[in-house]
Amino acid sequence: MLKTLKRTVKLESDPLNEWKYRVLREVEEYQRKFVNEMIEVILSEGLPTTRKKLHERFYSYYKEKYPFLPSRVIEGSYIVAGRIVKSFRKRKKKGLTGKGKPEYKRVVITIPNMVNWRFNKILVSVLTHKGWVEIPLKFTKQFTRYVYEGWRVSQELKLRLVGRKVLVWLTFEKEVEVETKDGNYISIDVNENNVTVAVFEGFKLKELRRYETGLGRIVVNYSIRREEITKGHSTKDELIKKKLRKLREKERKTDVLRKTVKRITELARSLSAKVVAGKFSSMSKDRMESNKNDKLRHRIHQWSVVKFVEMLKTQPIDVAEVSESYTSSINPFNGEKLKKSKQVVEKVIKVLNPYLMTGSAHKGGGIRVFKVNARYLESGEVLLERDSIAPLNLARKVDGRVVVFPSTSPNDLRVTVYDPLRGVPVAELEVIKSKDKLRHG
Repeated sequence: MLKTLKRTVKLESDPLNEWKYRVLREVEEYQRKFVNEMIEVILSEGLPTTRKKLHERFYSYYKEKYPFLPSRVIEGSYIVAGRIVKSFRKRKKKGLTGKGKPEYKRVVITIPNMVNWRFNKILVSVLTHKGWVEIPLKFTKQFTRYVYEGWRVSQELKLRLVGRKVLVWLTFEKEVEVETKDGNYISIDVNENNVTVAVFEGFKLKELRRYETGLGRIVVNYSIRREEITKGHSTKDELIKKKLRKLREKERKTDVLRKTVKRITELARSLSAKVVAGKFSSMSKDRMESNKNDKLRHRIHQWSVVKFVEMLKTQPIDVAEVSESYTSSINPFNGEKLKKSKQVVEKVIKVLNPYLMTGSAHKGGGIRVFKVNARYLESGEVLLERDSIAPLNLARKVDGRVVVFPSTSPNDLRVTVYDPLRGVPVAELEVIKSKDKLRHG
């Protein structure tokens, strides 16, 4: 199966001379004007946001009025206007906006295809109403890799003027062959502080893994930190803005996500396995948020399962989404419903010395304390580890032939806890546990 991968690279240009800057500034002002006018027309006339309908409504009118402008400036304007209105309508339907209409302020010059722009690996040339404008690019390692490793540039170009420099967004595409073997699956359940993975080979359960991301704790801690910074101050204060900018919440969360996705991708490719992830719709997200306290609601808003699945889909693996309804409340071994009200938590604390480890775990130094919370649900005479049963049920949903029992007996089933940053196992938890063996933290 062929899969098209896409990667967007953000580059900075060298400083522009006066003529180039003035020409691009004029194009920017034209696009700002066009997009705001188009937004008003689309909303007032109730137009659909499809490219064909917008072209029929706007292209001839603006081409006749501004014949000196390249066609792609007009085309890029109605594409941007359509995207803004589409997003605005969705938010308005959910009651998330109080404005009557959106406003286009931070202009990104959008050129939808390569008829009016060129790329020759060291610079981008853009056709404007004053002729071709060349924008020399500053190289990065990421950019160099995509240029010289078989990736091709896609049609759309985005530019933003920042002072005398230009920020350039280039999207690269590459087709890769994705192989999957029948019966090989990796099912994933994304939780608040971990990602649990069930690995199946030849329809049989091979192992259970858990990557402790700690994202929920990161979000709550940053939320508390923001409250401390803004307490008694306006968020419009320049000093407060500066302090808030220094917080690196997004970078930290993205880093953990990328490392976890990398581990799962490597595992899936080594087994030629199909990845099965829970489908987490915005509707189910809204229902979940209506029943949670403020901190947990904020946590869910800040980091979504959707983001994790999106990152998986950009990898050279086959990803399928399955509804995750009832996957955490059904016993995968006998199909009985579990009692969510009777949930107990076992706290496992591991003290690790990186100097006694090999490979990547050795890096960092110092003693590390690793804390894991295991949540158990009651199922008859035994307890089942809640986060581990969800990926087993997901695999059964996508293919009823999979065997969720281990090769020995269900009581021998273990989940290995991994540190996603180092990629090494740090602890092991029992999936099925008798009530008398439970350690309360």
